[in-house]
Amino acid sequence: MRVCHFCASAGMGRGDVYVDLVNRMATHGSGLELALLVPSGAKGLDRVDPQVQVLKYGAGGGRLNPFLWREVAKLIRSFRPDLVHTHFAKATAIYRQVHRWTRIPYVATKHNPRRGAAYRKVPHVIAVSEAVRDSIPHNRVRVIYNGLVPDETVTPVRRTGPRPLQILNVGRLEPVKGQDRLIEALAACGADWHLTILGEGPYRANLEKLAAGLGVGERVALPGYRADAPAAMAACDVFIQASHSEGFGVALLEAMHYAPLAVSTPVGLAAEVFPDWLCWDPGDANSLGEILKEADSLAERFEVWAREIRPRFHLDSCVREHTGFYREIAVPPRRPDGDGGS
Repeated sequence: MRVCHFCASAGMGRGDVYVDLVNRMATHGSGLELALLVPSGAKGLDRVDPQVQVLKYGAGGGRLNPFLWREVAKLIRSFRPDLVHTHFAKATAIYRQVHRWTRIPYVATKHNPRRGAAYRKVPHVIAVSEAVRDSIPHNRVRVIYNGLVPDETVTPVRRTGPRPLQILNVGRLEPVKGQDRLIEALAACGADWHLTILGEGPYRANLEKLAAGLGVGERVALPGYRADAPAAMAACDVFIQASHSEGFGVALLEAMHYAPLAVSTPVGLAAEVFPDWLCWDPGDANSLGEILKEADSLAERFEVWAREIRPRFHLDSCVREHTGFYREIAVPPRRPDGDGGS
């Protein structure tokens, strides 16, 4: 089977997990021939496996540009796929138009829980979590969680005894990620801590001003984006996700593998698989402080729990689920013997 993956964004940060998916499909026995269609100048193409054919389009403009539709259609036809797999709303909206010309079956992955019109008439949708499935106004949806291949060379370093707790948050610096309420909760909890927030975004100045105003400016570091986030997770004492909303939460998935302890607000992946004792409530002034007081004992429980659940989120499992779904969509079901055929 030939599958063309299509993403219309030049770069999605941690959202480029679709590249990991395509690479794993290409290298680990999925039986698929693969192409990746992206805009010219897309970031991260150096990560694409040589077995994946990269198709680049140059037409600019928005998703309603007919010249863009025609170029996308031409490139897709050149690969002659049995199935097109779109990622995110823009590519999905574009291919809905292109499909009128190609008539090649397609499936779209929705990566966030925001409601939008792009998926309403899509024949098949993959949602990365139950929360994302709930945002899609029809029932032709398959939930397939993201996965990763853990780096076995990165292992958590657990420290005990008196010291400032080294707390880590990873995410874009914007309001939805909730780093402001994390700083507020830490400032109020009375524990001895130091917070590092890895990421870039438009909310940096707001966070710096907030930390300074609360008198904790010297205890909050914003060093920017780091490509080696797993190593930073392994070196921290507690990874804390503070998001208001997540479609899935790739950083939290990494923290499940690399951090000595990971806690989160109950959104995305955390809402669906984390036990209550790993979730904190920003509406409860004591919630995070109580967790930090028990960080050492919780880390022991977390190690046992995470070891049991990690296989569910291995990228190979994700590939198998996708490949099975592709075959359901692209290959017509065989008729039973004697069912009107000859």
